Amino acid sequence: MAKLLPFLLFAVTLVCAQTKNAGNLELSLAPEAVLTLDLSSGDYRIEAGPDDKLVIKSQGKSSAERRKVHFGLNAGPQEASVKVDGPQNFVATIQIPSNVSLNVRLNGGRLTMAHISGDKNIESNAGKLSIDVGRPEDYRTVEASVNVGAIDASAFHGSRSGALQSFNANGPGKYHLRVHVGTGQIKLFTDEAI
Repeated sequence: MAKLLPFLLFAVTLVCAQTKNAGNLELSLAPEAVLTLDLSSGDYRIEAGPDDKLVIKSQGKSSAERRKVHFGLNAGPQEASVKVDGPQNFVATIQIPSNVSLNVRLNGGRLTMAHISGDKNIESNAGKLSIDVGRPEDYRTVEASVNVGAIDASAFHGSRSGALQSFNANGPGKYHLRVHVGTGQIKLFTDEAI
């Protein structure tokens, strides 16, 4: 029992340390890293943040609710993969470097993205994806598709609705944008002054 006591004290200390920032995660990223986010169903806002960090802030109303959020992490020098598993009706803000190659897999819900340049590959089983693309001329290829739903690609002067719809555009830029939702809506817009 005496040998077990230090281990138990260490375990209790770790649990207390984890609850201080329950529902939040901060991770250092290399410039122009490839970032993959695997997100459980919820309401997410992805926006530009510090140039060298990923910051996830849970918007849970209580500390008990924030403690239900779990993170999985696999990170290397130029690549990071983060899994977010939140409770029902989960809401979070995710800040990432503005110039990052981003892959997002959303189980379902709503995703809003603003002020992120770089390549983007975004998929959702169901829900609404609203992406401020910034400058449309920064993109070489744009691919948007829905199994059932609507595509509003006003930034690229196009729209589609119905079953098995897709929208494609090419431009002079260097970035690639691919967005797919099973059932739901895709909105590709820009707040850039014209």
